[in-house]
Amino acid sequence: MKRLFVIMMTGMLFLNSLVVFAAEEVSQPIFQPDWSVERLAQENNLDAKALLDQLAIIDTTATRAATLRELNISEEQANEAIRKLLVVTSEEKSKNWKLILLKFVLWWCVVIAAIILLKRYWVTPKRRTWLLAAAFTVFGIIMGSDPSPMGTVKDTIALFGKERIIFPPRLVAFTIFTLMVIVGNRLICGWGCQFGTLQDWLYQVSPVKKKIRIPFAVSNGIRITVFIAFTIVAIGLSYDFIGPVDPFKVFALQQLTLVSTAFIALLLLISLFFYRPWCTLACPFGMTGWLAEYISWFRVRWNQSKCIGCGACRRACPTGHTNYLLDGKMVKPDCYSCAACLAVCPVKALRYDYRSIDESVPNK
Repeated sequence: MKRLFVIMMTGMLFLNSLVVFAAEEVSQPIFQPDWSVERLAQENNLDAKALLDQLAIIDTTATRAATLRELNISEEQANEAIRKLLVVTSEEKSKNWKLILLKFVLWWCVVIAAIILLKRYWVTPKRRTWLLAAAFTVFGIIMGSDPSPMGTVKDTIALFGKERIIFPPRLVAFTIFTLMVIVGNRLICGWGCQFGTLQDWLYQVSPVKKKIRIPFAVSNGIRITVFIAFTIVAIGLSYDFIGPVDPFKVFALQQLTLVSTAFIALLLLISLFFYRPWCTLACPFGMTGWLAEYISWFRVRWNQSKCIGCGACRRACPTGHTNYLLDGKMVKPDCYSCAACLAVCPVKALRYDYRSIDESVPNK
């Protein structure tokens, strides 16, 4: 059955790669000092009001008819304003907005359904495997690489570094993704993210018995370092070093290069030994999502009075989050709401809920 699924997945991924949603090339600004603002906008296929707003000039009939000289606008100012608008316009045209809207609706459905299933202890390892397969098939293979939780952070920083522009829809998407993390602890990452669920699925079906576990202080330290380095390089040098190896390109085969293919193949191979390597070591949204976890509503809760101290949840948890719960540690490791701890607890001392229960440190 697993081999059949892999064959089907590969075929669907190939078919998906035939559909190309390539971003349009950004046109170069066209202008003459004696052109009116109205004509300047028309020549560059822009809205006159948007251009005046970018130039910090009030939109009136007179200002639309005025030339750059009359408005005391230099060629450098006009070039920068037009360039920024062209970049934003290109971003907007490159998006399939209907597909994006559908994707977010389905993601919210997944978040709500996951909360219900987790509260009812319905999620077993076998069922989890099939849910993960369904997630990356629908949100990645069928619906494509964009948008993604990672992209809302990475692309926002990269675009600002290169063009000093903020693309508002991307901030809206980031806010929605973060809200999903707050509503249900990392449910968007653990149950909906295309590449995250693919890594998780490989970890679950891996024939490797002895998995690698890196202390959270180490893995999170690497992730923080990558995030800071990426931000500094993107803003300081206008270079997006994640872009060339973006793992989400596995769902857009036409964008793959030799370098990105090798990097993604390595990540997927490591996923057989190590839980979600990209999420835990490098993902920019993994970094911001980890901070949002501290205020998540629905999450795994521990009832000390029921706990028999068998240690089953410690062994089952792939990230070490249950150690934080049971030992009262200060730093909270990632929790992707995978339900591994819920499935193995023999007395249901752990539950997925929004209400606080006895989470105090056990007597030692």
